[in-house]
Amino acid sequence: MDRIGFRMKIKPEFREEYLKLHENVDLPLIKDYRDLGVRKYSIFLCEDGTLFAFIECDDWDAFNQAVVESPNQKTWGEKVYHMFDIKPDETDGMVLLTETFYMDGESP
Repeated sequence: MDRIGFRMKIKPEFREEYLKLHENVDLPLIKDYRDLGVRKYSIFLCEDGTLFAFIECDDWDAFNQAVVESPNQKTWGEKVYHMFDIKPDETDGMVLLTETFYMDGESP
């Protein structure tokens, strides 16, 4: 199981639109993510437009390779990519973070 944290940034003027859009994420996209091994996915939004995301999935590399072919991902991208400073699929658009601490119900 891979646990991935990353950050992205939307333009501050799109904050409300971004929040509204994520109240009802396309169900076919969610199904694709589940079919591709995503177990958990959370996104947190800071006031300045910085997004912190966390994904827990079976295989991060396999997910990334497969999701780019998803028509549902392309449709979602058409809805949100104009909101980003740098599109997530461009260099530096999605910055992977180093996990520095993890605790679960089984940790001492």
